[in-house]
Amino acid sequence: MTVITMSRQIGSGSEELAQRLCQEHDLVMFNKRMMAQVANEVGIATGEIVDYSEEEYQRRGFFEALFRRSRPVAEFSTWVGSPVVGYERRTRLLDEAGAIDLIRATVQKAYERGNTLVIGRGGQVILEDKPDVLHIRVVAPFEARVRGLQETQNMTPAQARRYLQERDSNTAEYLRSFFHVDPDDASLYHLIVNTERLGIEGALALVKKALEVMPERKPMLSKRNS
Repeated sequence: MTVITMSRQIGSGSEELAQRLCQEHDLVMFNKRMMAQVANEVGIATGEIVDYSEEEYQRRGFFEALFRRSRPVAEFSTWVGSPVVGYERRTRLLDEAGAIDLIRATVQKAYERGNTLVIGRGGQVILEDKPDVLHIRVVAPFEARVRGLQETQNMTPAQARRYLQERDSNTAEYLRSFFHVDPDDASLYHLIVNTERLGIEGALALVKKALEVMPERKPMLSKRNS
């Protein structure tokens, strides 16, 4: 019933580390597909699933931040009525706050199911009170990340630097705005691994060691017995 949350810097090798963890520990990566699988269990229509992660978040403008305005994230249309009285199309907007509530609900449900790797999405905060969840952060020096993007994404050094700066800023604001934390706060994690110094194999070995000393998961009590 292993559950891990992974906070990461883009270009740090976190994707490879995540894949290895999933393969070797039989974990399911938390993504939109998994959200859809658990949606019915928390009473959410699968057609309204929005995986509003850091990748979809855009930094707020000055006035949006000043007035704490929440922007629309998705729009859903449904038909209500009957053959007798006719049908009416109704549209509902899902804003950022609603999307984050959706993330919270489905991450909690994924935790209950177990064997899950939650990448980003404030998982280290949503599951902070679960003693059997391992919280890790994957980092690497900025210039090492730049070189990595040059190799994997065929970017120039200038393009890679701009991209990383923007992504780092978006991630930091996402976590500050919705979860009131700084991703670089070491107290949020059990383990911070530097892939430039350790390599993927070294990082994987440390995560495995950390899992060995985590508290065993207690059985979930059913509502009938609680």
